Amino acid sequence: MSYNVSKDDLIEEFDIFGVSLSDEDIIDKLQHLCMLYRRKADAIVEEWVAFSSTSHITLTLENLDQLEEQLASKMKVSKEEFKDTKPMIYTAETIDEIMDTNAADDLFDAYVTPTESKKRVQRTPEAAVNKRFSSVNRTPVIMSPSIMSPSSSTPSQKYSARQNNGQVLIWHGSVRNSNWKGSDPTTISVSHYGDSYNHLNSDFKYMYQKFTDKAHVLDNIIEDIGQHLQETYSIECISHVAMPIQESTTVIGRICCDSNGRLNSSSVLLEGSVDSSSGRRVHLNLSELKEYSLFPGQIVAVDGSNTTGNKLVASQIYKGKSLPLPSDTSNSLLDHGSLHVAMAAGPFTPSDSDQYEPLDDLIKMIQQEMPDVCILFGPFMDADQELIVVSLPVVKIKYVLLENGYNNKSNKMRGKKLGKKGCTNTHLVFVSSYRDAFHHCVFPCPPYSKEHLKNYAKEQKEYERIHFVSDPSTLNISGIVFGLTTTDILFHLGAEEISLSPPGASDRLGRLVKHLLTQQTYYPLYPPPCGVPVDYEQFERYAKMSVTPDVLIVPSNLRYFLKEVDDCLCINPGRLTKGQVGGTYGRLVIYPVEDDNGQGKGVVSRSAAQILRI
Repeated sequence: MSYNVSKDDLIEEFDIFGVSLSDEDIIDKLQHLCMLYRRKADAIVEEWVAFSSTSHITLTLENLDQLEEQLASKMKVSKEEFKDTKPMIYTAETIDEIMDTNAADDLFDAYVTPTESKKRVQRTPEAAVNKRFSSVNRTPVIMSPSIMSPSSSTPSQKYSARQNNGQVLIWHGSVRNSNWKGSDPTTISVSHYGDSYNHLNSDFKYMYQKFTDKAHVLDNIIEDIGQHLQETYSIECISHVAMPIQESTTVIGRICCDSNGRLNSSSVLLEGSVDSSSGRRVHLNLSELKEYSLFPGQIVAVDGSNTTGNKLVASQIYKGKSLPLPSDTSNSLLDHGSLHVAMAAGPFTPSDSDQYEPLDDLIKMIQQEMPDVCILFGPFMDADQELIVVSLPVVKIKYVLLENGYNNKSNKMRGKKLGKKGCTNTHLVFVSSYRDAFHHCVFPCPPYSKEHLKNYAKEQKEYERIHFVSDPSTLNISGIVFGLTTTDILFHLGAEEISLSPPGASDRLGRLVKHLLTQQTYYPLYPPPCGVPVDYEQFERYAKMSVTPDVLIVPSNLRYFLKEVDDCLCINPGRLTKGQVGGTYGRLVIYPVEDDNGQGKGVVSRSAAQILRI
């Protein structure tokens, strides 16, 4: 039944009660209410007369807003009337009432071992998948071995017994004159990119997050990215996600799942913003799409029809677009020369040991190659390390964190190694991690404390080259913009994403990285996994991207890679250790523009990178 009420019908019905309709805004509001709450012209007039007669109010837009609130509350009450009835409880006096009914059979069957196996209960309905084509056009499994780091295939091999250390696994570009050594680190500058108030430089109070503040932040994300989508694709008008309409329309909202289960093609919801859709949700039908890639928390624009107001049949989903690249990097290295960067991500100890042998080998590499910058990603003392989780009594944890974490002899020796002549000029960037046992368990994660470096800084006079930054961070290293995060967002996205693509056109790892750039944030997944404590008040300020970085480094448990995505060089250096065995690290060199005309000379085209075994 159609509820597209005409203007003449409304004027005629209201005229019966002596109410004159002349304001076009009021007429439009009444038509909107008819469509949204499924009322004919005579029904909406009756609602208004009943509403206005008690308080003797006139027909204005403000009073119609009050009427809409009353209609919404009526709809909510009507839904609550369909609650399940309570089960009947039988007593010794009433048990005989069921002895001659079918209920008796059901009661006795409950005490008998079933002869048939029960089917698995699904939280959300899933469309049948043809196994023959499941590997061609969709991603039915969460992870596959081909995208996981291969170093975990030999878990029984100890770190000291590893082979092929120093082996180059993958590379990008070509190294000029086979030179990986740094040029002159003394001329390197490391600073935050953009405005200073958008950088997390100190601790903050967390675990005080209000639901209203969180909801406000999540709604702002829809509005901000929605506005960017409108400007990118020249979308003139955005409709209410739950408005019944016969014609095709465009809506913007957040992808959600209709239950606590994993997202699938039959459980996708689209949640609109409070301003455009009153926060309403509708089911999203993907059956007519030939290609899509969706995950919970993704902000999308959708073309489709919604004839009932409950299900939107999508005909097209607009992919987001990355922010512009930095505009001032073409001539950034002319005064310095090539920029050499080494990178490694924790854990830095094998899972069965508290010895930092992999970190010692990394220090040897730094001493030999003397890169301009070495970026170290946490965790440095993994909270999931076996010795912390299993072997140590709780009363000893504080002692171990303080003594072994900062002050033991082996760490003092490492500080001396990093301070030797020939290595003192390398800038060290430490990116914090919420997985560190001695640090704050929150995302965004504040930088590590500098208190324990005071004595070292006074002795060595080299504290200017040690930089503690938050997770995530956007840094300006001699004019080249680096995006850094230690949170394994790629693994988390890969576990939740659903996709449909033509045969041979799928690059899963590249697609996961592109989600970060197009959603313009370092952690676009919502809700996050149980072990990721996101503070959304700080997230809104510190976890968004203000620009697409020239180099994006995202360490992950997924397979290491070097990829160009939207003119950004994206790097996953892997982990320095994988369980009990050695892992991988990365190195990068970016060359300056050779001629005076720097136009079109992007960072990707003038860089080389490698992933190596430690």
